[in-house]
Amino acid sequence: MSGFNQISSLNEVEFAPLHHYGPVTALKIYKNYVLAGYGPILKIYQMTQGDLLDVAEVFCKQVFSRNKIHHIEITSQGRLCLSGARSFMVLDLEEVLQGKGNFKERAINEWIVTCAFYENWLLILNSHNVVYKVDLASFEFDKVHCQEKSILYSGSIQVLDNGTVYVAAGTVMSGVIIWDLHSRKIVHNLTDHEGSIFGVKVDKTGKYIVSCSDDRSIKLYDFASGTVLATGWGHGSRIWTLEFFKGDNVKIMSTGEDCSLRLWQYQEGNSQLVQLEMVENCHSGKHIWSGDVDDLEYQVCVTGGADGRIKLHDLNKVNRTEYSLQEISSQTGLVFGKKDFIRDYFELKDRLIVLISNGDLVEYSDNSFKTIAFNDQHKLKDFAIVKGFSDINIVIIAARNGDLLIADFTSDLPQLSWIQDEYLGSNKLTNLLVYSTDNKYYVLVDVPNPNIPFILREFDSSFNLVNVTQLSQPNQTSFTTTDMVVDSVNNWLVIASRYVTIAAYDLSTTSMALFKKLSPGDTITSVQIITSKTNELALLILVKDGSYLYTTLTLSTTFHLDVTHANKLTKGFIEGGYIKSNKLVLYGFKSSYFYIWNETCQFEIMNELCGGSHRQWKLAPSKFIYVKDKTTLVIRNIAHRFVNDGLIHLGTHGREIRDVAVSPDGKLLVSASEDATIAVSQLEDGVKGIWSMNNHISGLQRVKFLNSEYMASSAANEEFIIWKVTQSNIPLVKEFVRLKPSAVENPDLRIMNFASIELESNVFILVTVYSNSNIKIWRIDLNKEHYGDMVKLLVNDFYTTCCILNVELLQKDDKTWLMIGATDGYVTIWDVTSKLDPEEHKLGASIIHQQLHQNGVKAMEVFTHQDGYRLITGGDDNALVVCDLQVPDLKLDIVGYEESAASATITSISVVGEHKFVTTSVDQIVRIWEYNEGLTCLSARYTTIADTGCSASMGSTIYIGGAGLSSWKVNNL
Repeated sequence: MSGFNQISSLNEVEFAPLHHYGPVTALKIYKNYVLAGYGPILKIYQMTQGDLLDVAEVFCKQVFSRNKIHHIEITSQGRLCLSGARSFMVLDLEEVLQGKGNFKERAINEWIVTCAFYENWLLILNSHNVVYKVDLASFEFDKVHCQEKSILYSGSIQVLDNGTVYVAAGTVMSGVIIWDLHSRKIVHNLTDHEGSIFGVKVDKTGKYIVSCSDDRSIKLYDFASGTVLATGWGHGSRIWTLEFFKGDNVKIMSTGEDCSLRLWQYQEGNSQLVQLEMVENCHSGKHIWSGDVDDLEYQVCVTGGADGRIKLHDLNKVNRTEYSLQEISSQTGLVFGKKDFIRDYFELKDRLIVLISNGDLVEYSDNSFKTIAFNDQHKLKDFAIVKGFSDINIVIIAARNGDLLIADFTSDLPQLSWIQDEYLGSNKLTNLLVYSTDNKYYVLVDVPNPNIPFILREFDSSFNLVNVTQLSQPNQTSFTTTDMVVDSVNNWLVIASRYVTIAAYDLSTTSMALFKKLSPGDTITSVQIITSKTNELALLILVKDGSYLYTTLTLSTTFHLDVTHANKLTKGFIEGGYIKSNKLVLYGFKSSYFYIWNETCQFEIMNELCGGSHRQWKLAPSKFIYVKDKTTLVIRNIAHRFVNDGLIHLGTHGREIRDVAVSPDGKLLVSASEDATIAVSQLEDGVKGIWSMNNHISGLQRVKFLNSEYMASSAANEEFIIWKVTQSNIPLVKEFVRLKPSAVENPDLRIMNFASIELESNVFILVTVYSNSNIKIWRIDLNKEHYGDMVKLLVNDFYTTCCILNVELLQKDDKTWLMIGATDGYVTIWDVTSKLDPEEHKLGASIIHQQLHQNGVKAMEVFTHQDGYRLITGGDDNALVVCDLQVPDLKLDIVGYEESAASATITSISVVGEHKFVTTSVDQIVRIWEYNEGLTCLSARYTTIADTGCSASMGSTIYIGGAGLSSWKVNNL
């Protein structure tokens, strides 16, 4: 084993940290500020109440040299304590905000669990259930304990108004110990949980205790007796955060490993805590590590996750009203039969129009119902569809025979009139679609008979009928319409159907093109226009099974449709969505829940336990309306309280990042995570997440750009995907081709790495290496359409039986070489020039087989140098090796060697200059090295990214990935 590298801090000014995304380890709300422990970085945000609550960052500084901030405590006067691991720091918040803070890091020789201020003392609870009583003037301390020095996983200190100080200690061995700091006596030893205690708090009044543990439960105790009052069940995994907040009764906020936020209430006499609200996915991946509550001025709570996001949530009670048919009957005087139900409804600007199954129409406004009188209820009795245009206060009700009831609510008294159908004959209407654009209002009537044309009616803004167009239905047995759009720029109509099929019509000529099975899936639930210009239309297509597509429709002599982006939501069924400020928002159902989901930023905006998608429901801009048990109308207001729906700080993956890559033009960063997703981000003032691609089902290994148009990713289960990237205002990504695994039924190999060279435009030689020592070389022609023409396997062979970690393809003049680094510490090179014809070959004998490391070659970087190549490798043995590779005679010479280049495994190498490169290692030290007639470490600096495993460089900027993502600028290149 190599020696231990002593250099962990050297010329740190050579590195300038730019942006950081990582686990949010502590949060505290104080007045109009949110304080966040972002690892060792302190971030402070200021809340400003306007029409919406806005939050802006006002302070950011790394305050601890290494340790993470795990706890933030602040007094009503603004005295602030940060603590984590063995470090703590006492500050004045006002001085910090003015840039005058004295950031003196102090330490005790114990693990700090929590801290609290008491008079002129700082109380620090350590992991042995001992309190350090620190004098804030001299920082001298006494130790106080209760004789019970259990190992703690959690704890809190509560100072009551009467001066009593209670220490709540959560032990490893399932017990909660409550002891009095002054008397040093144990007040309670609570053993109602099973497993380690991950959170325990005494409320501010000293009346209640709350705790959570390995057993996934929350327990509320009566402080006086120590008995359990109620238990809360619901979290699917471990709970990390508990906070009391004010309400009619005792209320509790909890967050945990399942990424859900839950609000609970205790009702006296009930042995179960009542779950008031639940936000299922307010963070990505795993773990909400931190949270806090403001139950005074702003009525919000804040959460911070392993994904680096910080998010506000509303504590105000959800405004939800319910009206039964019986209540509607009592208000309107209408009489309903036992089998009558609420059939359909439509919301206008200031009222809701409701159709009852017996044909009655009622209007809901100002919390009351009244009857809308008309004489043709019998037409709407057995079947009716209610649609409309809220901007002009028009409601349209279609009868089974195709007649349309137009209800105009622009004046105080509604004006009702019928449009008699003259096109359908004896055929029965099955669907009614509506769309508006540029003060034109379109209504399309559909019948299941394919011989009957679609009837498209066009109205003006006064809802006068302007035009009627008959359009032949697609020539197939079943084209079930689901949605439509009309493009006013080109005068095109696009109709969506089942089986991910759309029909495009040129309304000027009524010519039509049909595009079938655009992706796997069933019904298109929504089609929307993104942008439109002459002869080109960008469309968003949403599919019920969770898929969504960005497509481009063009017309020259005929219509052509190209899918430019394809992804699938993993959380449920999609019923609709919209694009707002370049962010994609989707909504639909997961089991019995309705959800609204920000797909771009990856968090849930709201959810409602409504019973599922089979019931009548509609989403309006500020309301979700649904029918419960067919006879009860439920109106759930959607409170838009926050700018950007409460997202304070962007994040990345919620699990460890395995690889990162920068696009050739430096505009995009892609990252591959063990959560099986690939994040595609724009590099604009930091890393701005755009897409989270879900096509992989296994933990990612590598991601790289093949050229400016294509990238590729590899994972376990022999998953290898080549993606097409379309650069536009928002980059679009779709799976282009997937390599077929060698074992079709149960592929269990990991594709550890891959490399490519481009022979001609979008034609590549690609090599993939596997965990079982398999090596495959492919010829990939992405200009072809069919897999058999596109993908040819050229070489299929094995190195030995060990795992191959790295691979490179080298090409000079008419020669091509394959180079690998494996877990045996060897670098091996083959001449594969003669293997690149279409026949399948074996590798044959290697030209070079040289041991460079005692064990695994974990990092490998090769680049052209003079007339040959320079190879840099880093290993499990902590060593760094620089070699010159001479070509074409192929000779590998070690020209630089550092036995102790790191104090742990070197995980990645990125070249940042002609003679300079950066290494990352498991010891979380990032180092700049220079090789210029000798190997020299120029700089070393600690990174806040734990599990440091990958890096990528673009110019002087380096991106470091692991349990988070950081970008640094390398100075003096």
